[in-house]
Amino acid sequence: MRTMPHVRSRVPSRVAASTEEQVSGVRVTRFGLAMCLGALLMCVASRAAAQSPTPEGTVITNTATVTFSDANGNSYTPVTGSVAVTVGFVSGIDVIAGAATATPASPATGATLSFKVKNTGNGVDTATISQSISVGGIISVTGYQINGGSSIATLALLNTALNATPIAGGDSITITVTYNVASGKGGLSTILQLTAASHRVPATTDAGQTTITPALNSGVIVTPDGAQNLQKVPSNGVQYTFTFYVKNNGTGTDGFNLVASKTGTAIAIYSVNSTLGTSSSVSNVATGDSAAIAVVYTIADVPNGTVDTLRLTATSQFNSGVSDMGFADLTVIRPIIAVTKAAYLDNQATLLTVSDRVLPGQFIQYKITVTNSGGTSATNVHVDDILPAALTYDTMTADAAGWTFTGSGNTRAADLGGTLAASGTRYFWIRVQVK
Repeated sequence: MRTMPHVRSRVPSRVAASTEEQVSGVRVTRFGLAMCLGALLMCVASRAAAQSPTPEGTVITNTATVTFSDANGNSYTPVTGSVAVTVGFVSGIDVIAGAATATPASPATGATLSFKVKNTGNGVDTATISQSISVGGIISVTGYQINGGSSIATLALLNTALNATPIAGGDSITITVTYNVASGKGGLSTILQLTAASHRVPATTDAGQTTITPALNSGVIVTPDGAQNLQKVPSNGVQYTFTFYVKNNGTGTDGFNLVASKTGTAIAIYSVNSTLGTSSSVSNVATGDSAAIAVVYTIADVPNGTVDTLRLTATSQFNSGVSDMGFADLTVIRPIIAVTKAAYLDNQATLLTVSDRVLPGQFIQYKITVTNSGGTSATNVHVDDILPAALTYDTMTADAAGWTFTGSGNTRAADLGGTLAASGTRYFWIRVQVK
C-alpha cells in the first residue's frame, strides 16, 4: 500500500471571517429579535392595562374544536365543546378638580368651580356626592349644576338629581359648584373638596379638591391729616403723647409697619406703639378696623412760635407698595411775662410822673402789674421789689385773692398762686411813706 502524504485542511481566512460574521450575525439577530418581542409584549400589556374593562353583561364564549382520523387515514367530522361566562359589574370612580387653586375677590358672589366625575368601571352607574370645606366662614356654597344644566340649590337635591343621571362606563359628568366669598377674607385659604361614591358599590370612592384663597387687596388710611394745631411748651423732661389711627380698608386682615417722623427741630420722637425709637408695627388688623397708635415725643427748648409737624406712615405688610401718612401740626408756645410799675397818690387814682413833687412824710402807692402776653399760662409767678432807702414800707394789698406777700423792711416779695393765663393780667399795691 502506498502511503498518501498528510494534507492539512486550510480554510481561507476571508472565508472563515465571513463564516464568523454570519454566525455572529445570527446570534445578534436572535438577540435583537428577543428584545423586540419583549418590548412588543410590554406595549401590548400596557395598552391592555390602559383600555377600559370589559363591559358589564358581556358574554364570553370559549370553544374548543377537535379534529381526528383513524389508523387508515380516514378523516372524521370535527367535534367542538363550548362554555360561556358573563362579565359582572366592576365599580370605579375618578374625581378631578377643574383647578388646583382659585383666587376670587373678597367679597364675591357667584364664583364657580368645576369637578369632573368619571365612571372608570365597566357598567352604568350613578354617583353620590359629599362635600367638605376645611376652614369655615370664608366661602358659602349657594348651588350646583350638572353638565351646565339648571341650578340646584342644595347638596341633597344634587344627589337626588345625580341618582337620575346614569354614567356609562368610561363616561363622565361635570359638577359645577357656585359659591360666595365673605367680605374681609382676602389672604385666607380654605379647601373645597367633593367626594364621589359609586351608587352601586358605595365603598368605591374618590375625591378632588381645590384650594380657594381670596385675593388680598391692601389698603390703609392714617388719620388725622393735620388741622390739629397742637400747642406745646418745651418739655423739660415731660413727655407728650399723640394718637394716630391706622385703618385697614383692604379686603382682608393685614399688618402694618409704622414709621414716625417730623419735619422740624422742635419734636424729638421717643417711642411708637410702645416700641422705643421711631419705628414699630401692628399685626392682625381686620378689614374695616382701626388700630390706635400712640406716638410719644418731647419738645426741645426752642423759641416761642417754632413750628414742627409730627407724622406717622403705615405700610401694608402684605403689599409694601401700599402706604399712607397722617400728620399733626405743632407750634411751640411759651409764657411771656412783662411787669410794669406806676406811682400814685395815696388815693390809688392820681398817677404821678417824674415831674411831680412828693413831700417828706407823704404816703404814695406803687401799682405793680404783671401781664402774660405768651401763648400759654405761666405758673410760679414771683415778684421781688426792693424799695429805695428814701421810702419806708407800710402795707401791701392785692387786686384779688391769690397773692401772698412776704419780706421785711424795704425788701418785699409777692407770689401769685395758681397760674397766670395767656393774655392775663394781675396786680398788687405797695403803700410807702416818703422819709
